[in-house]
Amino acid sequence: MASNSRKEIPAPVTNRLFALSGNQCAFPGCSNPVTYQEASGEKPVTLAQRAHLVGVGRQGPRSREAPLSDDPDAVENLTLFCGTHHAIVDGNPRIYSVEVLAKYKADHEVRMAAKDLRVPPAPFETDSVDVSLLPVSELPDSIWRAKSRFRTSMEVIERLPRPMRGQVLPFVLADGQVWAFHDLIDTRGPFKQVVEPESAERLDAGELLESQDRNIYVWLLNSALRMALRKRGIQYDRAHGRYYFLADHETVTRRVEAKTKTGRNQSAKKVVRQEGERFGNPRDVWWHLAAQLRFEEFATGVWGLTIRPEFHLTKDGKEPLDPRRVGRKVTKRKSRMYNEGYFDAVHFFRYFLLDGRARVVFEVGRQKIAIDGDFPQVDAKWPLIDDNRFNPVTMLDSGDEDDVIDALASSWDIDDAEWDWGAEHKEDDR
Repeated sequence: MASNSRKEIPAPVTNRLFALSGNQCAFPGCSNPVTYQEASGEKPVTLAQRAHLVGVGRQGPRSREAPLSDDPDAVENLTLFCGTHHAIVDGNPRIYSVEVLAKYKADHEVRMAAKDLRVPPAPFETDSVDVSLLPVSELPDSIWRAKSRFRTSMEVIERLPRPMRGQVLPFVLADGQVWAFHDLIDTRGPFKQVVEPESAERLDAGELLESQDRNIYVWLLNSALRMALRKRGIQYDRAHGRYYFLADHETVTRRVEAKTKTGRNQSAKKVVRQEGERFGNPRDVWWHLAAQLRFEEFATGVWGLTIRPEFHLTKDGKEPLDPRRVGRKVTKRKSRMYNEGYFDAVHFFRYFLLDGRARVVFEVGRQKIAIDGDFPQVDAKWPLIDDNRFNPVTMLDSGDEDDVIDALASSWDIDDAEWDWGAEHKEDDR
């Protein structure tokens, strides 16, 4: 429902919503009416609650997703639920995502338009699924801080040595102090030119994570990841919090070696390509496979590296594409993305991160950040929005697709010329 702190939803929009609803809650399996009249001549009662697919305001459910239209109170961004299901949907935004709600709305309105009032089957399904994160098995238990000899991070970076193979040099410059996983007391260490060793002190990581400086530790972990991936041609888009494959400096189109989920070697897959190139009609849009990769603590001392596949669009393989050409069709396209393509992209990033090994290790001085290569498995109960069963052996095993970008979107059944899909999820880097 519209709150008192913002404008009311226009009456024509509300009237249209009630017309599309067929006087029934849009939640699958619910037959609760959205209006009620006790008796002839009595005043009708409105039972429905208007729900935004993409939330309104910074704190609204699903408010960080790309807008479906310029007006958040447009009919395309609203549906009607009974009070019970509105509370359930807004209270569980991870389960009831924009994609799920868009599917609920579309199916309900089509069913009402056809006057098909049959109650659909139960909307939930239970599956054993891989969680799209990699367990972190080893983390630094110490962090050092020391007075910096320089005022800016760039001045510090310019004086750091080139890291040796396997080493990364993450640091934070805050309040005139350098924070790092490296021993800053060591006068022969890589930070010897940028700090005053006599001012250095060691801090326990566990105590730091329980203090107000917790974000510094998390930032150092993610900074180590950025540095390691930069060496391998992966750039970080700070504005949207995602990593993306850089284009090949000679051909723009880039391929990366991959293995199937069953361990079979296969030809390199495209991770950067120009829109329209396959049809001999190239356009000024380049698609880069991307992902949000983030260290997160799920319980005390239990960490994982989460993987969320996305896309990054540029106009020439380097410069970001105008956001006005990116965001409009995001949610519509994502609502048609199914498990197979998503799982393929998650698996592809897993293989790339591990580089074919059982685990990946980032060395930070005498300490390590170790990430294991096996996805955790859980039994998940979720809304079933399509009757196709999940087949975990698809693109990467069949070898039918030439690139991961197509595999991630192959189930959309759309023409290449229509693609205008990008991930506009801006989240705090910390």
